[in-house]
Amino acid sequence: MFSGLTKKNERFDPSPDLAEKFEASADNKTFTFHLRPNVKFHNGKILTSLDVKYTFETMLASGFASDKKAELVKSIASVEVLDPLTVVFKCNDPFPGFPNAILPVGIIPEGTTAQQAKTPVGTGPFKFESYTEDQEVVLSANQDYFEGSPGFRVLRVKIVPDNSTRESELRKGSVDLAINADFDPVTVEGLRKADGIKVELVEGTNITHLGINLQDPVLKDVRVRQAIAHAIDRDAIIRDVLRGQARPANSALPASQWAYEPAATSYDFNIEKAVKLLDEAGRVEKNGQPRMKMLLKTSTISVARKIAESMQEQLRKVGIAIEIQSLERQKLVQDMSDGNFQLYLNTLVGGNQSTDIFKFVYSAQSVPPNGQNRSRYNNPLIDKLLIESQSSDRGKQKEIFSQIQKVLANDLPQIYLWYPSTIVVYRNRVTGLKLEPSGDWQIVRNVKIKG
Repeated sequence: MFSGLTKKNERFDPSPDLAEKFEASADNKTFTFHLRPNVKFHNGKILTSLDVKYTFETMLASGFASDKKAELVKSIASVEVLDPLTVVFKCNDPFPGFPNAILPVGIIPEGTTAQQAKTPVGTGPFKFESYTEDQEVVLSANQDYFEGSPGFRVLRVKIVPDNSTRESELRKGSVDLAINADFDPVTVEGLRKADGIKVELVEGTNITHLGINLQDPVLKDVRVRQAIAHAIDRDAIIRDVLRGQARPANSALPASQWAYEPAATSYDFNIEKAVKLLDEAGRVEKNGQPRMKMLLKTSTISVARKIAESMQEQLRKVGIAIEIQSLERQKLVQDMSDGNFQLYLNTLVGGNQSTDIFKFVYSAQSVPPNGQNRSRYNNPLIDKLLIESQSSDRGKQKEIFSQIQKVLANDLPQIYLWYPSTIVVYRNRVTGLKLEPSGDWQIVRNVKIKG
C-alpha cells in the first residue's frame, strides 16, 4: 500500500522510487530528493514534498514508536522543502547509508496520521479496502499507481496460521499464491508433486539464527557460546528437518551482499571442541547431571519446533539440557525485545540485505526499543568501527565491515544457522512471478491471473 522515497535494486542498493533521483553532498550530511511529478495518493491527492516532510516529522515526534525512529531521530537534523517536488534532509553527522536507512518509511498524505491505523492511505500499487481480524486483509488495485496498475483487480491476503490448512487452501484452489508461508518442508515436497500447483525455490537472503542473552550469567562466557555453536550440526538439520531448503550461514549478511566476508570464523560441528570449551569454562558434568540447563524460546510453527527438538538432542550430547518453550509470535517478539530469554530461535527477514544491519542489531545504542540489539551486545570496538564506516568510501567500508564480521564471529552475540530458501507456491493460473531473494511482497503487483 505504501511507497518510500527509495527501494532496493537487484544488488540490494537503494534506488529511486517516489524520488525519481537523489544525491548526497560531498560530506554525506545533506541528501536531496527530487520527487516524481503527478504521483497520486489513494485519496486522489497529488504527492508533494510537504507530504514527505510531514511523514518524517510525524515519525520522529515524541510518542511515536518505531524501531526505525531510534536510528533516524539521532541522525536527521532537519527536513526542508525547497519546492513542491524537492525535499532536503540534513543530518547531524555523515550518513552515507541514509538512502538505505529510509527504505521502510512509506510516505503518507499530510494530515492523515489519525486515520492511518484504520484506513491506510499511501501511494502504493494496492489500496486498502477492509480488514477482518485474524481472517483477511482485502486490497484493490490502484489504477493510478505511478509504475502502472497491477495485473488483477482484488488482492485478498488470508491469515491462515495452521500448516495443514494452508496446504489445503492451495490444493483446493481457494488460495492462488503463498510466499514464504512457513510451510513444513515435508509439505513443500508434497506440493511439488500436486496437480495444478507449482513450487519455486530460490536461494534466500533471510537469516535464521540463535539469539543469545549476553546478560545471562552462563551465556556471558564466550566459551559457552562457542561450545553451543560447535555442538549444533547445521548440515544435519538442513538435510533432515529442512529437506535441503536452506544454506549454512556464517555471517548476518548473505553471500551475495557486497560487504560479505567469507573468511570470518565458522563453527563446524565438532563435539570434541564443544566439550573442551565447556570444560575450560568450568561447566563440567557431575554425577551424570547436565553441565547446564537452558531455556530455548521459539514460535509455534511446526518446523520451528522440529528444529528446536533437533538442537535439543544435539546439545544433550555435550551435556547441555535444553527446555523448549513455544510461544505465539507476538509473545515471542515481546520477550526477545524485553531480554526475557536465554536462547531464542528466529529468522530475520530482509533487513540483513544491507550493512545497516550491523548498527541496527549490534550497536550498544540499539538495545530495544532503539533497535534490535536483543542480545544486549556491547563492544566498544564494534561501535567505533560503525562510526568510522559512516564517513568512509565503499572500498574502506568493505574493510571495516569485514573486520566487524570477524569480531562478531568470535564474540557470537548470535549464532548464525542458515539462509532459508525463498519458497513460492502458486496455482497454474498465476503468471508473471519474478522472485525476490527475501520473499518481498512487491513482486505481487506484477502477477497476472489467467481465466
